[in-house]
Amino acid sequence: METQQAQAPRTATVEFTGNAGEYFKIWIVNIALTVVTLGIYSAWAKVRKLRYFYGNTSIEDGHLDYHAKPTAILVGRVIAVGMLFVYYLLSQYEPVAGLVLITIIVLLIPVLVVRANIFHLRNTSYHGLRFNFQRNYKDSFIVFYGGVLIAVFSLGLAVPSVIYMRNKFIANNTGYGQTQFEFGGRQGEFYAIFWRSVGLALLGVLGIMLVVGMLGAAIEAIAGGTSSAGSPAAAAMAILTVLPLLAFYAAIGIYVQTRQRNYVWNSTTLGDNSFESTLSVRSMVFILLTNAVAIAVSLGLLIPWAQIRLARYRAEHMTVHLADDWREYIAAKDSQGSSLGEEIGDAFDVAVDVAF
Repeated sequence: METQQAQAPRTATVEFTGNAGEYFKIWIVNIALTVVTLGIYSAWAKVRKLRYFYGNTSIEDGHLDYHAKPTAILVGRVIAVGMLFVYYLLSQYEPVAGLVLITIIVLLIPVLVVRANIFHLRNTSYHGLRFNFQRNYKDSFIVFYGGVLIAVFSLGLAVPSVIYMRNKFIANNTGYGQTQFEFGGRQGEFYAIFWRSVGLALLGVLGIMLVVGMLGAAIEAIAGGTSSAGSPAAAAMAILTVLPLLAFYAAIGIYVQTRQRNYVWNSTTLGDNSFESTLSVRSMVFILLTNAVAIAVSLGLLIPWAQIRLARYRAEHMTVHLADDWREYIAAKDSQGSSLGEEIGDAFDVAVDVAF
């Protein structure tokens, strides 16, 4: 009877208990020591940050944790920076050799993506059990290079298929103990999000240009009909045109990311457990745009506040529908993997953009 009660389906909200003032102390020390050590401390800074955010993220009666050793990350970064330096030297004195090196690195990107995920996930745990990532290099090559070909030959119109492939690859190769996550989403929803964003962008641009045109006419009338280049009226027109467009396109990007994040989480399961993300596009736009303004006005000092604010909102709108007892999961026994892929990926701006 007790076992049945323990395994009865239940709903748990994700809770984030981080505090801006508390994290600011960690952040400012990380910045200071990274500068003083000429970047060497950045590996320790990364681990301290992740341990703080993970340690303050809990589901039911357990919390996440991050176990990576800073020295492993540092070694990976040193190798990555060394490769960049070698490429720079070769590109200056032996361009052909430099081209060969960068070609090899590009060809290895799918391998680096897999190794980066292996290192990061195997150093992440919940209830003491580690997450993991499969060494699926074959599908990584298919998703990465196949995605590039699809995007190029479709002139960008099939990008939603590429995003679908990427999210399915990441989810289906991620596991918790010996249980794999599974993504059951469809490509059609990614296309729906894509075309809705295109429609919103077109309507928004037309609306902004109409309003700017009306304001421009009013400004020109007030200025006495003079709006030559360099005049106050021309400067006002430029500001009224550029700033709304930048803000609007940022909002469209947030719309796409928010809708995709919700859909990916809502279509992902772990055994009999499922997830529900209910992020609001309007709230995300408000939070991210006001965060950007606050960071700019404070010259970066409000970065910790902005990060804590975003993490708390995301946690508040994440629910886990539990059907299993966590104690029944068995931790995988594989080796921890290497940090090299993760750090070389960062150095060459190869982002492993996981939607969840």
